[in-house]
Amino acid sequence: NFLIYLLKIQTMKKLMILSVSLLVMASCSKEKESEKESTSIGDVFNGVKTMNTLSNSMEDIQKNTERLQKLTPMSNDELKAVLPETLLGLPRVSFSVGDNSMMKISSADAEYKDENNKNIKLKVLDGAGETGSAMISILMMGLTSNSEKTTQDGFEKMGDFNGTKAQIKETKRESGVDSEINYILKDRYMITIEGDGYTTEELKKVMDLINGSSLK
Repeated sequence: NFLIYLLKIQTMKKLMILSVSLLVMASCSKEKESEKESTSIGDVFNGVKTMNTLSNSMEDIQKNTERLQKLTPMSNDELKAVLPETLLGLPRVSFSVGDNSMMKISSADAEYKDENNKNIKLKVLDGAGETGSAMISILMMGLTSNSEKTTQDGFEKMGDFNGTKAQIKETKRESGVDSEINYILKDRYMITIEGDGYTTEELKKVMDLINGSSLK
Protein backbone atom coordinates (compact mmCIF):
# COMPACT_ATOMS: atom_id res chain seq x y z
CA ASN A 1 0.00 0.00 0.00
CA PHE A 2 2.80 2.39 0.82
CA LEU A 3 4.50 1.77 -2.54
CA ILE A 4 1.23 2.64 -4.24
CA TYR A 5 1.02 5.76 -2.09
CA LEU A 6 4.54 6.76 -3.15
CA LEU A 7 3.58 6.28 -6.81
CA LYS A 8 0.62 8.59 -6.24
CA ILE A 9 2.98 11.16 -4.70
CA GLN A 10 5.36 10.89 -7.66
CA THR A 11 2.42 11.32 -10.03
CA MET A 12 1.34 14.44 -8.12
CA LYS A 13 4.91 15.77 -8.46
CA LYS A 14 4.86 15.25 -12.23
CA LEU A 15 1.49 16.96 -12.46
CA MET A 16 2.80 19.93 -10.49
CA ILE A 17 5.82 20.24 -12.82
CA LEU A 18 3.48 20.04 -15.81
CA SER A 19 1.17 22.67 -14.28
CA VAL A 20 4.05 25.09 -13.72
CA SER A 21 5.28 24.51 -17.29
CA LEU A 22 1.81 25.24 -18.67
CA LEU A 23 1.62 28.37 -16.54
CA VAL A 24 4.94 29.61 -17.98
CA MET A 25 3.83 28.79 -21.53
CA ALA A 26 0.55 30.62 -21.01
CA SER A 27 2.42 33.62 -19.67
CA CYS A 28 4.72 33.70 -22.69
CA SER A 29 1.73 33.38 -25.00
CA LYS A 30 0.02 36.34 -23.34
CA GLU A 31 3.18 38.41 -23.73
CA LYS A 32 3.23 37.71 -27.48
CA GLU A 33 -0.45 38.55 -27.79
CA SER A 34 0.13 41.83 -25.97
CA GLU A 35 2.24 42.97 -28.93
CA LYS A 36 -0.91 42.86 -31.03
CA GLU A 37 -3.57 43.78 -28.47
CA SER A 38 -3.65 46.24 -25.62
CA THR A 39 -3.80 44.69 -22.12
CA SER A 40 -5.72 46.29 -19.28
CA ILE A 41 -3.94 47.42 -16.12
CA GLY A 42 -6.18 45.08 -14.12
CA ASP A 43 -5.05 42.03 -16.12
CA VAL A 44 -1.41 42.93 -15.62
CA PHE A 45 -1.92 43.48 -11.88
CA ASN A 46 -3.72 40.15 -11.44
CA GLY A 47 -1.02 38.30 -13.36
CA VAL A 48 1.77 39.80 -11.27
CA LYS A 49 -0.16 39.11 -8.06
CA THR A 50 -0.62 35.44 -9.03
CA MET A 51 3.06 34.98 -9.84
CA ASN A 52 4.12 36.69 -6.61
CA THR A 53 1.79 34.46 -4.58
CA LEU A 54 3.20 31.35 -6.27
CA SER A 55 6.76 32.54 -5.69
CA ASN A 56 6.11 33.25 -2.00
CA SER A 57 4.45 29.86 -1.53
CA MET A 58 7.38 28.03 -3.10
CA GLU A 59 9.83 29.97 -0.92
CA ASP A 60 7.87 29.06 2.23
CA ILE A 61 7.75 25.40 1.19
CA GLN A 62 11.50 25.37 0.61
CA LYS A 63 12.17 26.87 4.04
CA ASN A 64 9.88 24.34 5.69
CA THR A 65 11.58 21.47 3.84
CA GLU A 66 15.00 22.60 5.09
CA ARG A 67 13.61 22.80 8.63
CA LEU A 68 12.12 19.30 8.50
CA GLN A 69 15.33 17.78 7.14
CA LYS A 70 17.09 18.69 10.38
CA LEU A 71 14.46 17.13 12.65
CA THR A 72 14.48 13.61 14.09
CA PRO A 73 11.42 11.50 13.18
CA MET A 74 9.12 10.46 16.02
CA SER A 75 9.66 7.11 17.71
CA ASN A 76 7.17 4.24 17.41
CA ASP A 77 5.96 4.81 20.97
CA GLU A 78 5.34 8.52 20.30
CA LEU A 79 3.34 7.76 17.16
CA LYS A 80 1.42 4.96 18.84
CA ALA A 81 0.26 7.41 21.49
CA VAL A 82 -1.40 9.49 18.74
CA LEU A 83 -3.73 6.67 17.71
CA PRO A 84 -6.83 6.77 19.94
CA GLU A 85 -8.49 3.54 21.08
CA THR A 86 -11.83 4.73 19.67
CA LEU A 87 -12.89 7.15 16.93
CA LEU A 88 -16.45 8.47 16.65
CA GLY A 89 -17.55 5.55 18.82
CA LEU A 90 -15.76 2.91 16.71
CA PRO A 91 -13.26 0.62 18.46
CA ARG A 92 -9.72 0.32 17.12
CA VAL A 93 -9.37 -3.15 15.55
CA SER A 94 -5.79 -2.89 14.26
CA PHE A 95 -2.81 -0.58 14.12
CA SER A 96 0.80 -0.53 12.94
CA VAL A 97 3.71 1.85 13.51
CA GLY A 98 7.14 2.16 11.91
CA ASP A 99 6.29 0.03 8.83
CA ASN A 100 8.26 2.44 6.66
CA SER A 101 11.34 2.62 8.88
CA MET A 102 13.58 1.17 6.15
CA MET A 103 12.92 4.34 4.16
CA LYS A 104 13.65 6.41 7.26
CA ILE A 105 10.03 7.51 7.52
CA SER A 106 8.05 7.27 10.76
CA SER A 107 4.38 6.48 10.21
CA ALA A 108 1.36 5.06 11.97
CA ASP A 109 -1.84 3.45 10.68
CA ALA A 110 -4.98 2.43 12.52
CA GLU A 111 -8.36 1.00 11.53
CA TYR A 112 -11.65 1.41 13.40
CA LYS A 113 -14.79 -0.68 12.78
CA ASP A 114 -18.16 -1.64 14.20
CA GLU A 115 -20.74 -4.34 13.51
CA ASN A 116 -22.65 -2.04 11.15
CA ASN A 117 -19.74 -1.98 8.66
CA LYS A 118 -18.84 1.60 9.48
CA ASN A 119 -15.11 2.02 9.07
CA ILE A 120 -12.47 4.70 9.61
CA LYS A 121 -8.81 4.45 8.60
CA LEU A 122 -6.31 6.90 10.05
CA LYS A 123 -2.80 7.40 8.68
CA VAL A 124 -0.13 9.69 10.15
CA LEU A 125 3.22 10.24 8.45
CA ASP A 126 6.01 12.24 10.09
CA GLY A 127 7.65 14.62 7.62
CA ALA A 128 10.90 14.85 9.58
CA GLY A 129 14.08 13.73 7.79
CA GLU A 130 15.16 13.67 4.14
CA THR A 131 12.45 11.42 2.65
CA GLY A 132 9.59 12.62 4.84
CA SER A 133 10.31 16.29 4.15
CA ALA A 134 10.26 15.65 0.39
CA MET A 135 6.83 14.04 0.60
CA ILE A 136 5.47 16.89 2.70
CA SER A 137 6.78 19.49 0.24
CA ILE A 138 5.07 17.73 -2.70
CA LEU A 139 1.71 17.67 -0.91
CA MET A 140 2.17 21.31 0.12
CA MET A 141 2.67 22.27 -3.53
CA GLY A 142 -0.53 20.49 -4.44
CA LEU A 143 -2.47 22.20 -1.67
CA THR A 144 -1.50 25.68 -2.87
CA SER A 145 -4.16 25.39 -5.58
CA ASN A 146 -7.91 25.73 -5.25
CA SER A 147 -9.90 23.34 -7.42
CA GLU A 148 -13.20 21.49 -7.43
CA LYS A 149 -14.68 18.62 -9.40
CA THR A 150 -18.30 17.56 -8.97
CA THR A 151 -20.14 14.58 -10.46
CA GLN A 152 -23.49 12.91 -9.82
CA ASP A 153 -21.70 10.49 -7.48
CA GLY A 154 -19.84 13.04 -5.35
CA PHE A 155 -17.08 15.61 -5.42
CA GLU A 156 -13.36 16.26 -5.00
CA LYS A 157 -12.02 19.58 -3.74
CA MET A 158 -8.65 21.16 -3.01
CA GLY A 159 -8.72 24.24 -0.79
CA ASP A 160 -9.77 25.57 2.62
CA PHE A 161 -11.50 23.02 4.86
CA ASN A 162 -11.99 23.11 8.62
CA GLY A 163 -9.42 25.87 9.08
CA THR A 164 -6.65 24.37 6.93
CA LYS A 165 -5.69 23.59 3.35
CA ALA A 166 -6.90 20.10 2.49
CA GLN A 167 -7.85 17.71 -0.27
CA ILE A 168 -11.28 16.23 0.35
CA LYS A 169 -13.27 13.58 -1.51
CA GLU A 170 -16.80 12.30 -1.05
CA THR A 171 -18.45 9.52 -3.07
CA LYS A 172 -22.05 8.36 -2.80
CA ARG A 173 -22.89 4.67 -3.01
CA GLU A 174 -26.08 2.63 -2.68
CA SER A 175 -25.63 1.89 1.00
CA GLY A 176 -24.11 5.20 2.09
CA VAL A 177 -21.13 7.43 1.44
CA ASP A 178 -17.33 7.16 1.43
CA SER A 179 -15.08 10.11 2.26
CA GLU A 180 -11.40 10.98 2.44
CA ILE A 181 -9.45 13.93 3.84
CA ASN A 182 -5.75 14.64 3.22
CA TYR A 183 -3.96 17.55 4.88
CA ILE A 184 -0.77 18.68 6.59
CA LEU A 185 -0.71 19.34 10.32
CA LYS A 186 1.76 21.78 11.91
CA ASP A 187 3.71 21.97 8.63
CA ARG A 188 5.11 18.51 9.43
CA TYR A 189 2.62 15.65 9.55
CA MET A 190 0.73 14.19 6.59
CA ILE A 191 -2.70 13.15 7.83
CA THR A 192 -5.06 10.89 5.86
CA ILE A 193 -8.55 10.08 7.15
CA GLU A 194 -10.75 7.65 5.23
CA GLY A 195 -14.32 6.95 6.29
CA ASP A 196 -16.83 4.37 5.04
CA GLY A 197 -20.29 5.53 6.06
CA TYR A 198 -19.17 9.07 6.93
CA THR A 199 -19.34 12.41 5.13
CA THR A 200 -16.41 14.82 5.10
CA GLU A 201 -18.36 17.04 7.49
CA GLU A 202 -18.62 14.17 9.96
CA LEU A 203 -14.90 13.41 9.64
CA LYS A 204 -14.13 16.95 10.83
CA LYS A 205 -14.45 15.58 14.36
CA VAL A 206 -11.55 13.20 13.66
CA MET A 207 -9.48 16.11 12.35
CA ASP A 208 -10.15 18.10 15.53
CA LEU A 209 -9.16 15.11 17.66
CA ILE A 210 -5.86 14.56 15.81
CA ASN A 211 -5.11 18.29 15.71
CA GLY A 212 -5.38 18.38 19.49
CA SER A 213 -3.28 15.25 20.02
CA SER A 214 0.29 14.90 21.28
CA LEU A 215 1.82 15.60 17.88
CA LYS A 216 4.45 18.26 18.57
